[in-house]
Amino acid sequence: MAGERGISVTGNTLAGTGAVFRHELRLLLYQPLSYLFQIGFLAVLAASVFLIADFYATDEASIRLLLVFLPWVALILVPALAMRAWIEDHSDRSMELTLTLPVSVGAVVLGKFLAGYLVLIVTLLFTLPLVATVYYLGEPDSGVLFAGYLASALLLGTYYAISLFAAALSREQVGAFVIGIALLFVLLLLGWDVFGRVLRGQVPASIIEALTAYSPNTWLIHISRGVVDFAGVFYFAAVSAASLIGAKLVIGARSRGPLSPARTARGAAVALLIVSLLAVLVPAAQRVPGVLDLTAEKEFTLHDGMFRVLERLPADTQVTLYWSASEPSVPAAIKSHATRVSELLKTLVGRSDGRLSLRTVDPEPDTDEELQAIAHGVRKIPMSSGDNFYLGMTFQHGGRVGNIPYLDIRRDRLLEYDIAVGLNGLTRTRTPKIGVLSPLIPSAAAIGERAGMSFMAELKRAYDIAVIPYFKEVLPDGLDVLVLIDTTILRGEMLYAIDQFVMKGGGLVVMMDPYLRFNRASNAVNPQPSDEINDISDILQKYGVRYLGEAIVGDAQRASVVADPQQARLSFPFWMRIPTDGLSPSHPATADLNEVFMVEPGALKLLAPERATALVTTTENSGTLPRKGFADKTPRELAFAFKPDKIRRVIAAALRGPFESAYAAPPDGVDAGRYIQRSGDAWAPVFVIADVDWLFDPFSLQRTTVGDKVLVRPLNDNLAFLLNIIEYAGGDEALIAIRSRGRLHRPFSRVADLFKAAELKFKEEEAALTRRVAEIEGRIAAYAETAGSANIDQMPSRIKEDLKKFRMEL
Repeated sequence: MAGERGISVTGNTLAGTGAVFRHELRLLLYQPLSYLFQIGFLAVLAASVFLIADFYATDEASIRLLLVFLPWVALILVPALAMRAWIEDHSDRSMELTLTLPVSVGAVVLGKFLAGYLVLIVTLLFTLPLVATVYYLGEPDSGVLFAGYLASALLLGTYYAISLFAAALSREQVGAFVIGIALLFVLLLLGWDVFGRVLRGQVPASIIEALTAYSPNTWLIHISRGVVDFAGVFYFAAVSAASLIGAKLVIGARSRGPLSPARTARGAAVALLIVSLLAVLVPAAQRVPGVLDLTAEKEFTLHDGMFRVLERLPADTQVTLYWSASEPSVPAAIKSHATRVSELLKTLVGRSDGRLSLRTVDPEPDTDEELQAIAHGVRKIPMSSGDNFYLGMTFQHGGRVGNIPYLDIRRDRLLEYDIAVGLNGLTRTRTPKIGVLSPLIPSAAAIGERAGMSFMAELKRAYDIAVIPYFKEVLPDGLDVLVLIDTTILRGEMLYAIDQFVMKGGGLVVMMDPYLRFNRASNAVNPQPSDEINDISDILQKYGVRYLGEAIVGDAQRASVVADPQQARLSFPFWMRIPTDGLSPSHPATADLNEVFMVEPGALKLLAPERATALVTTTENSGTLPRKGFADKTPRELAFAFKPDKIRRVIAAALRGPFESAYAAPPDGVDAGRYIQRSGDAWAPVFVIADVDWLFDPFSLQRTTVGDKVLVRPLNDNLAFLLNIIEYAGGDEALIAIRSRGRLHRPFSRVADLFKAAELKFKEEEAALTRRVAEIEGRIAAYAETAGSANIDQMPSRIKEDLKKFRMEL
């Protein structure tokens, strides 16, 4: 009997909710204010995205700007939609009539919420043309787009539930509107950096940090990255439910007449209970495991390579996270990043089968913990407020210690890789030693950071770097990999040392360039393969690859948009953006890359294809221009001189051993007993790249100064390509896929393609016009020679007519 009564009550509630929903939706659809709301909402959003933030200038195929402005636009307009929900005045008695119907107050509240929420969802769907624009202009991450709209829908639902509660607290429209804005603004403020700065010194930093979890903007940003977890969904659902319950209680109290002190006390107790439950459950929800990773590259899912690193960890390995959790002035974005770091470390500890433990330290100013952080190499990061914070970690096992001085938020997509590098360092008996030999890199680069050479900083993160003096005759001992950059002139002794290094099983990476922009003085000498060993290209030819450096390679299909000296934009085929279809899918060095950028490279001919892999190739729309005279032409002249020849060219290649020595016998004066003729089974690969400029900052990453900060954004996968090559040459493949899988930048590729098409059409029209000019000039010259005069006025009428027609064509 009790069960039947429960089913009946539930059925009546659902029926009542449906009836109120249909009634309220009909009212909203017939109210001009609803359409005014939608038009205003969409107009303000569009103006914010396209005019204020200049969407087309971002070159980013995403809806990030929509998500930046949505919380603030909705802050004003959602309370405006909800402010008439519970209105009671002499001109509108609909609420009084509704409450007299045989429908529970809960059904009324839920029905009104669903009707208004549907209007908000439809309004949000009207922003889908932005998504169509993003897809038209580029190749966005569909999972991230879906997550962004899911987060937006949850945000709008929470906003509307809170606004309904605010409207229930006031019988007047203006009062409901103001209360709604106030409540939403306070919640938004919790996740705003300014909030922490205002309360600094008055409220403990731990409380300020904890309060950010109660801001809807915090969870909007969290979910919109493409990671949907229980905590984010629970926050929006819990706050919405609490707000609707609050609205139900207030409306129910209003329907029963004036409030007595006893009823007021009971209402306050219930409200306090709801707020207390939220205060406890929202942080608790963050401990519930389970994450749905919607990103295309599975950025928030542990990679198989990380599991291999964990399996190799020795027992009793400890990670110590130094994080200034008590510093209130740290920006909210950094706090969120620190939380992600902490959660990732906890996940790794749980997956390590007890081999890894985590210790978290808050290095407060002037404490032993701060001294400990400094002693372990963790950097103090200054802020514009004059304060500092720490966010770094150390890895320790026995007497071996490694560290990450600062977990930079600008490397958030490489977070798993950076941690894997630190952990992997503990599994090595020694740090791999990389030798760098180049006239472009002075010995001081092994210690300090030089402008334009961020790749050296990346190498120093994981390896022991030895910069070898350029005209040295021997290699240092203990090298695992040797990197040669633009080594056009080397001593004979050094060439022999390089060959024997390969024969002993050392990995070799060689980069040559027919036209080097980073140091134009190097263009005076260019390696020329020959039978005699005079430069590094001769050794490579013996190994199975010939360097073709007399011509510079371009590709019309891979051309980049550049500006000439007159700041006019043109499609330049010699600067090539090579996507996945130009990268080897079978080799670990390139299999997970998305795009590399090559700058006026040469080409390679694979003499032993069975032992070689073409890593980077052009399309059949490639062509070449002679190296001689290339520097004397402007980019526009070079672009117009370029002609595709239907040949697919190799720009980078990997050679497999074993290798035969390039020297049939040791040179005179060398101990023949130490000569190695064949590399044997313990061979390492040889990598050859017919370009050098691709390494340097202007072509691999972008540095932007904003105030007192330098922001770094990778432009492509060039640095990942270099590190993949080094790791593979050094025999360590565990980290390659972890670093390479993330696509760092999704630009407006369609814009570049449209520009290329327009540029090609312009070039064809200009070529036709040039031919026409030459034809008429030839006819003028012929007639002038026949008439014996160069004066136009004395020319025959036919020539004058031709000139007149030509002017009209121009």
